[in-house]
Amino acid sequence: MIKKRLKDLEIKITELADYLQLSRTTLYKFIDSYDAKNRKEVNSSVLKLFDYIEKNELIGKRNVINYILTNMTTVTETDVSEVNGLIKSVKEYISNNPKSEKTQFIEKSVETNSFDIVIHYLMDICSLLKKTKLTEEEKEKINPYKEIINIYRIKEE
Repeated sequence: MIKKRLKDLEIKITELADYLQLSRTTLYKFIDSYDAKNRKEVNSSVLKLFDYIEKNELIGKRNVINYILTNMTTVTETDVSEVNGLIKSVKEYISNNPKSEKTQFIEKSVETNSFDIVIHYLMDICSLLKKTKLTEEEKEKINPYKEIINIYRIKEE
């Protein structure tokens, strides 16, 4: 149990919350979720920290503080609430559209790494698609996307 381990290391919740730039309430939620084995409800950086603390019996308070300072980016409550809001939106979409191609894509992209390069490309061109004037380099970059769009338009007609 992480709560007991933190106590053994003489790490106060207030102190840890300050290091992580979280409220005590949020940190308590993460601790309770971690101890209840609800790992998905714990921020990924905090989860790694808790795993580090749990798996390394010989560490002390200084090691934990050093780990935080060298390995963790700032975790904010806003990040947590934004992620929870996004998860809620995705769940709602999937619930309302269980058989849609978008739902199938979401499921496949979570289950496999096969689409990672495509997702990277789409994220890369996302801002370009909103622009009205593109440089020649930007036009070249979105050409594969436009070709795919044209292929599917032809098939639909």
